[in-house]
Amino acid sequence: MSADITRLVARMTGPLARRVRLMVARAVVTAIGDAGKIQSAQVKLLDGEVRDGVEILQQYGFTSIPNGQPEGLYFSVGGDRDHGVMLNVADRQFRLGNITPGEVAIYTDEDESGNEHRIHFKRGREIHLMAGTTRIVLTPDGITIETPSLDIVKV
Repeated sequence: MSADITRLVARMTGPLARRVRLMVARAVVTAIGDAGKIQSAQVKLLDGEVRDGVEILQQYGFTSIPNGQPEGLYFSVGGDRDHGVMLNVADRQFRLGNITPGEVAIYTDEDESGNEHRIHFKRGREIHLMAGTTRIVLTPDGITIETPSLDIVKV
């Protein structure tokens, strides 16, 4: 391919290539508004690029406002940076780790030690509910309740 053709192809595809590169970005969330039908955020993208009123799309039945320094993925709909949405807004500082593949947990920033405030769907059809030092474990064989004011009770 000659140099002239290469320059022509680059000039013709350049704007499209730039739009594709700008379609997805990592974003730091600086504020979240929760009063409307859908959450909105102010986010920082590239150096100095701030977007206001960015919709945060959440899974049906779940909602949260991460505490700390949330971040997520910013998608520019149609490659237009002025029309973006956020997905997967989370805060890595509070993420619950070391769970077994196939398990699911719901947690908050109050689960600082990783064993004090959450609902954990574990392997073996167990559900562990933890609120401070109170624990409730549901299994196919029954329910166990553990709290500092009572002995362990199996129902």
